[in-house]
Amino acid sequence: MGEDGESSHHGELSEDSFFDHELRAPIHAEIHARLIPPLQAPLRARRIVFLVGRHGEQMAYANTQLRNWCEEMGIAVPEESWRQFSFSFEKYDVTWEAHTEFVTLTWYAPIDDKIARPMGIGLEVLKQFPIITAARIDIVERHEISPSALLGFEPKSLCLSRIGAGNAQIGTDFQTDEHGFTRFEIAVHQLSSIKTGILVRRFLEIDTYRTMALVGLPDARVQSRIVGGLEVELSTLNGEIGGVSTIEDSKRILGMLHSLSVRAGRSLDATAYRFAASQAYGDVLQIRLDRIEEEQSEKHTTITRYLSNRVDPALATCRATEKRQRSLNNKIARSIQLLDARINVDIQSQNREVLSSISKTAKSQYKLQSTVEGLSTIAISYYALGILGYVFAGFAEQLPLSKTMMLGLLAPFVLLASWFGIQAIKNRHKAE
Repeated sequence: MGEDGESSHHGELSEDSFFDHELRAPIHAEIHARLIPPLQAPLRARRIVFLVGRHGEQMAYANTQLRNWCEEMGIAVPEESWRQFSFSFEKYDVTWEAHTEFVTLTWYAPIDDKIARPMGIGLEVLKQFPIITAARIDIVERHEISPSALLGFEPKSLCLSRIGAGNAQIGTDFQTDEHGFTRFEIAVHQLSSIKTGILVRRFLEIDTYRTMALVGLPDARVQSRIVGGLEVELSTLNGEIGGVSTIEDSKRILGMLHSLSVRAGRSLDATAYRFAASQAYGDVLQIRLDRIEEEQSEKHTTITRYLSNRVDPALATCRATEKRQRSLNNKIARSIQLLDARINVDIQSQNREVLSSISKTAKSQYKLQSTVEGLSTIAISYYALGILGYVFAGFAEQLPLSKTMMLGLLAPFVLLASWFGIQAIKNRHKAE
């Protein structure tokens, strides 16, 4: 015991006595995977989003191309599993980000930069992949967006609202300029560089995710027409099932149902990922819109309301189409089960008729066999008695009785012997 009465063996355990879970490092890294740079107005931010694809080999190819480009340009090569990396080139601060199926390239430049696609920041690396969206955000140090800047927007689709607890104003019309960029104008007033960076980041993500959420809409429209045609075919086949009278007709309809099931399954598989991704992007978009906390102006709509009026119906269309696809597959499965049951009942009925026919045939054969056995017994006995008659005729004087009496006495025994002989032969054949 020590002087203070506590055990003297209290101390610190060695760190080597413990080990980390294999997911601890990745989970910790995820928190810091997409850092937000502080931004100071005035400046211009641009982002281009390349739709690389969800297949692993496509993203791996893009990753390899980017790493090779960094090595050629003398830029620090990112790690193999990079999610985000940044570098500076001349007047540009560049950030690359890798997502599940798309890659974003964002760069920040002076407010008067006119170059829409500058060289030396890596745009050429992904030029073989399609651009799904592009955004330009101009950030100025003002309390409100200038009237001259507002003149560049389409009045019919202009969204204008205050954000950032009233310290900033955002304006956009979601139209693309001559270079293919959606233009945003942000006026910040007494907003810190950290909050400005967060604000810019959110609007870049809003433009990205509102586009990605709508990627599934064309597929929904195409599949809606396909599902409609399949539903009509199923209705026709269900009508024919009620009038089926033969197994051949049932099998023909069953084959058509199986073909219909394959096509319905293909329709569902073709859009399963796209619809799920659209819903996920829509959820992220809604979170980003909620966090900008817009204050609506008297004359113009907000970005949240404008996008909700367009994105929400599109996502509802995707959900409705997916619901129809799943419902169609379930209906086809039930029709197949119903027809299978009908075919099984018909087959069982036929089997009963066949068994009944076989049973009748067996009874007839048994009766015929019994008749034949009886006739055979009589015939054999007749011939046996005839032979004995000849034998008795040669010994007539030595016999105690007449030949006729002898044959009469022996006749029952000959009949029994013949019958038992036939039964023995029949039993031997059965055993074989």
